[in-house]
Amino acid sequence: MITLTFRPLHGEAPALVRGVYFRICADGTLRGPDNAVAANYAERRWQLGPRPFLHFECTGPIYLRVTDHEDRREHLGPFEFLRAAEGAIFSNQACLGIHAPGGALESTTSRWREVTLLAGNENG
Repeated sequence: MITLTFRPLHGEAPALVRGVYFRICADGTLRGPDNAVAANYAERRWQLGPRPFLHFECTGPIYLRVTDHEDRREHLGPFEFLRAAEGAIFSNQACLGIHAPGGALESTTSRWREVTLLAGNENG
């Protein structure tokens, strides 16, 4: 089970979302196992219901299954900590890849069309 902790813009309480896996899709939606939209990414913010958030994070072990714009699929991990912020996925302080256009690191980092976060060793 993965728990995503969404960090708010201001001093509000964080929001938690749990699921077996999550997928960041090319349209900026974050979807869970039932394909329902859990959050949306737009204008460098995650929107969870009516509230905007700076980023979300989770602790692992977490694996990533990423698909680039040429439909090449790659498996990465495990990672003990991941953060999705500024249109990118970070492990600790290192940027692993970009999931949304317009990020500051876009010219120097891999651009992904889809990113799936998987718990444990479910990287198949």
